[in-house]
Parts: sequence; structure tokens; C-alpha cells
Amino acid sequence: MKIISINIARIRSYSLLALVVFLFSCNELDLQPLDAVIEDNFFKTEVDFKGATLASYSSIQSLYATTEENLFAANEWWKLTIMTEDGMSCEVGSDLYGYNKFRFLPEDNALSFIYTIIYQGVYRANKVLEKLDEENELTAEEKAQYEGEAKFLRAWFHFQSFKLWGGNAPLMEATLTDFSNLAAPNSTPEATIALILSDLQTAADNLPESWDDANLGRATSWAAIAYMGKVNLYNGDPEAAMPFFKNVYEQGPYSLMPDYASVFDYDFENNQESIFEVQFTGNSDDNGWVLDDFHSENFKATQGYNRGSDQDIEGGAIYRPTAEYAMASDAEDPRYAVNIYGEGDIYYDGYGDSFVIEDMSEFSDTGYLLKKYRGENIAKMGATNEVVDYNNERLFRYADLILLYAETLIDSDPGLATDLINEVRLRSYPDATPVAYGLSTTELTDVLRLERRLELAFEGQRYFDLVRWGIANETFDALDTGTNDNLWDSKTANGLFPIPQSEIERSQGVLNQLPGL
Repeated sequence: MKIISINIARIRSYSLLALVVFLFSCNELDLQPLDAVIEDNFFKTEVDFKGATLASYSSIQSLYATTEENLFAANEWWKLTIMTEDGMSCEVGSDLYGYNKFRFLPEDNALSFIYTIIYQGVYRANKVLEKLDEENELTAEEKAQYEGEAKFLRAWFHFQSFKLWGGNAPLMEATLTDFSNLAAPNSTPEATIALILSDLQTAADNLPESWDDANLGRATSWAAIAYMGKVNLYNGDPEAAMPFFKNVYEQGPYSLMPDYASVFDYDFENNQESIFEVQFTGNSDDNGWVLDDFHSENFKATQGYNRGSDQDIEGGAIYRPTAEYAMASDAEDPRYAVNIYGEGDIYYDGYGDSFVIEDMSEFSDTGYLLKKYRGENIAKMGATNEVVDYNNERLFRYADLILLYAETLIDSDPGLATDLINEVRLRSYPDATPVAYGLSTTELTDVLRLERRLELAFEGQRYFDLVRWGIANETFDALDTGTNDNLWDSKTANGLFPIPQSEIERSQGVLNQLPGL
């Protein structure tokens, strides 16, 4: 059973706690409906804290939401993380064209939506942490576990904020309760990283190493340790990151799946390679159209992910891998066939039907269609609207960690770094020529970067890799588009996204835009 399928109605109601409390505080009669969920009769039992914690997980799902109620969203997270890959393209003049050409504006809806969801997740985690200090029925052991889980979630959301805004967006260590002062100022990269690492350390100390099947997918102590390595590396400190990766690699419970395709198989969610992934639930209330945490149609968390609207031919195939990506790959590499369709492949649509692709130009002007997470898996979904699938998004894989570990060792232990790269490379591409020993630092770095591109293609990692390596400018400027559309210096400031203009205006001068944006 997936974690988010637990009492969906209860979970959605938790997100309304602040609103409910505010409304009842305005009632001078102080009459409390017997069935109301308010702070005075909630956050008492272990079940209450579990539900409130799952509400924060629900915000992770909502990054992938599709909704037109309250907040408009159409797979906004992909716009910032997938459409920005240098191997991805879209139709010229489409709504996604600006994202693909790295023209981010403070008014862009994707930025506003993602900002809201990130800080919604932080708010929900903070609410749990604050209520742990009040009178409740939890044992000391339960309090420690929920503190660790809430801090893991708070750290995870703040890390996404760091990736997008470089640690310059607000840092929320507590909920804001003064209605005359609800705006939070810019933070600093140093303060943001410090809190993230502190929260992850608490999570590593307090969370279990694993969960039973009924709670599969919840954060573990090993996930917290793995993220401590990743956060340090994204902060430009490979020496600090290395021990965490080493600990997970040598002592952790993870191992690579036997082959690359099975990593993304719907039947192998939360597999041995999964460090952390989005837990999409099943078709729990027979309505696959509602894919958000806000909709009044029914109180529930996000059910699944409407990948079909971005990947299916019927949906316009708006995410189109490029020939440049294909040329960077070996056509014999199994990852190539998992990640993209080619002519002669069997295409599975959102209705479970299939046909052989004979002329790719009918569906994609680049000659390629995005296949990852789809392919044969699509036939297993059975969503009500026959578009949504419930295959979990793999957020942090063991293969990713191995390559990150190798990256930290290129200078100090190139031999081990080579072994680690080959471990991933040969699992995914058994017939590949192993990376040779004795390469120069520059050569081994180039090999590592290519391997990450091939292994993690279209998983939302590439853009951030290029930025943290400091080569985004040259990579994007070198794309052969026939125009200057991709010139980096006119699109972003050092790889940072703009803070949403709506948030700046709402703060009335407390929150400031990043320089250059």
C-alpha cells in the first residue's frame, strides 16, 4: 500500500488547518462544531500526527499537479526541470518555448505555482514540528520519529528552493502567525544550507532505516544521509559530500536493479535502487481528472501524474527529445530505447492500444518521442480518464548517488571513481566498453558528466548538473539551433530562476527579486 492512499479525506483536511483556525477565531460566539477539525481537537494522537505528516508528502505530489481550480497547473515541475534540458525541445511558439530557450520571467505561472507548493510543504512540516512541543499522546520515541520525518520534509522542500533560487528565497523555520506580518524576507545561501543540513542530520538520527510495507515510501535515515551528500555537493563542497556518499555506498541497503528498464517499471516501484520517490496512489475515488491537492471536488491528495498530456501523441508530444541528445547516445545502449521512441518501435497510447511507429515525422519534428516511464508500462495503468498513470517518479536513485560519489573522488581517488562509473555504466549497458583506468582528471570528468547525462536523462537532473558544474552557459550557447535563441546571458542570472513577482508584490517590499532578474 502506498503511503498517500491512507485516509485521503483526512489528509486533505489537514492542509486547511490554518484557515479553519482563523475562521473560528473570528467567531465571538466561540461555538465549535462537533465534527470540525481544528487545532484544539487535533494533533493529539499518533494517527493525527501521521496524517499531518503525510500531508507534507502530498505537497511533493502536487509539484506534478494538473488543476484549474485555485491554482492553475499543468505539470509545472516538468517545465522547470525537463524542458530546460539541453536534449529537449518543443514546438516553436508554444507556451513552453520560453522555458526551452531559458527565458524565465518573474510572472511565469510555473514559478508561482512551484513556489506556492514548496512553501506549502514547508508550512505543513513546520506545523507538525510546532505541535510536537505541545500536549499530546505521543511517546518519546514517536515524537523523535515525527520530528525526524518533518525535518526531512522541510529540508527536502528547502533544497528544491535552493536549487531554483540559490538559497535566496525565504527560509521558513516556523509558521508565521502574526497576520500583520506574514511576509518572509530573502534568506542567504549560507543560512539555507545550514538549516537543510541540520534538519537532515536530525532525520538521519531519528528516522528508521526502513519501513514496513504499509508505510513503504516514507523517508528513511538512509535517505537523509544520501541527501546530506547531495546538498553538500550542490553547495560546491565535494569533500564534505564524499563521506555521506561513502557511508550509503558501503553500509546502506541499496543496490542497482539488474537492468535499466526495470528501474522505471510500474511493477517495481520503491525498488532496491530507490532512495526516495514520489508516491502516486491509485485511482482511489474513480476520478482520474482531479490531480491536485486543492480541488473542492473531493478532499484528497494527488492521485497520479498526467504524463500523457506531455508525452502521448494524442496530447501533441510537446516534450520532444532532440537529435543532439540522440547523437550523444550509443544506439546500442539499452538506455536509448528506454528513454526515447524510434521508428519501428511499438507505441503504447493512453488507451492501452499499440501500433508500430513507421514515420516519426508524423508525431515529432525532431524525429524522437519521449518514452521514459511509458512504453509498455502505459498498458498497465488503467486510469479512468486513460491519460493519467500512477507510476511513481523516481526522485533520487542509487545509480545517481554512485555517480555523485564518483564525482567527489575524481581528484583524490581516480581509480575508485573509474570503478564506480563502470558499475553504473555496465549495469545499464552490459556490452559497453568499460571506462579505462589512467585517464586524466579532465578526461575522467568528461566521462563522468556524459555518463550522468545518459543515465539520468529526462529525470530532472541535467539542468541542475550543468549549473553546478559551471558549464550551463557554454553548453546552451553551443546548441546548434541556427539562431541565437539559446544565448544564456540574456535568459537567467547564473542559473537561478526569478522569484515570482506575485510573491514580491504580496510582501510589500519585504521580499526582493534576485539581482539581474
